[in-house]
Amino acid sequence: MPMALRRAIATLCIGLLSLTAVHAQSRVLELNDAAWKALRDGYSDKAASLFAEALTIRPNDPVLLTGAGAAAHERGNQKEAIARLSRALELNPRLSVASKMLGRIAFDEGDVDLAIRTYEKALKLAPDDAELVSGLQVLRKDADVHHTFTEERYDRLRVMFEGRAEETLATQATKVFNSAFFRIGDKLGEYPTHTIVAVLYTEKQFRDVTRAPNWAGGQYDGRIRIPAAGAAQSPELFERVFTHELTHAVIAGIVPRGVPAWLNEGLAQYFDGSDPAAARRRMRAIGRSIPLQNLEHSFLSLGPAEAQAAYDESLLAVNVLADRPGFGWTRLLHRLADGQSFGDAIVNFGFSYADLEAGFK
Repeated sequence: MPMALRRAIATLCIGLLSLTAVHAQSRVLELNDAAWKALRDGYSDKAASLFAEALTIRPNDPVLLTGAGAAAHERGNQKEAIARLSRALELNPRLSVASKMLGRIAFDEGDVDLAIRTYEKALKLAPDDAELVSGLQVLRKDADVHHTFTEERYDRLRVMFEGRAEETLATQATKVFNSAFFRIGDKLGEYPTHTIVAVLYTEKQFRDVTRAPNWAGGQYDGRIRIPAAGAAQSPELFERVFTHELTHAVIAGIVPRGVPAWLNEGLAQYFDGSDPAAARRRMRAIGRSIPLQNLEHSFLSLGPAEAQAAYDESLLAVNVLADRPGFGWTRLLHRLADGQSFGDAIVNFGFSYADLEAGFK
């Protein structure tokens, strides 16, 4: 083959390779933009698929790995999320968004040591990041409170406790979990895969850690937190409180955001065995109600009387939904997960807010 022809072919090949690289780069940018948009709009399955396709082209791109980790987290696959985010930080330790995400997920999964290490490494590279500073303070405070606690693992449940009385409750928590988790999942139509962490406190520890109002018998903030005082003497009360907070944990595993507080609290009472007839009697006695649309945010700022009314209304409204033949919780929760407001989503099931409020107005 003549030398000139060889040079021409070589030049052509280099040009084609360059065009292929440009095309691949363009495709990656297109997939990345579409994936982050899908994630922002609540379409985590679609986002995961788009990030996966982009990673076949650029497998070591830290931004794509961060997106894939975020999508895995939204889908409830926390092991994949941690692996993706850890790899992203190996490739680019300065990617603070990945550090913050990994720290939060590790904490929720009960791995406080990993969360602290992640934030500490990130702060060395971004010492003026206020969110990292405050986040690390919270993590260290949590570690200080719990450093003397014993931890037991039961499948996807992790129970932390301190002392013999709490150890007995930890065993009871496992029994309640094994029955209530599947009962809740069966009714809602889905079982979350994330680790559920439960912490059993003295009364003082519970108030110091959660800053919850005096009327609160437990709290879920990514972890189930329950004061053990009195619970050892009343197994029935402990089972009810644990089931209530476990419901919040299951819902969070199915729908990470977008669930109105009244629906969340109503479902928690529905599964913990609260009596709707008693709720109805209390509502009739006070003779007034709060519009459900005003109860879409946390109840923790409410006083005792307002909180009782809010919980009663929530339970009665959820029972209206549950009593409708053919109503599907899974479809409703997935509409909320996809970013629909409750008001828009419920229309598809033949309800309005007025229908839900009719039982206590």
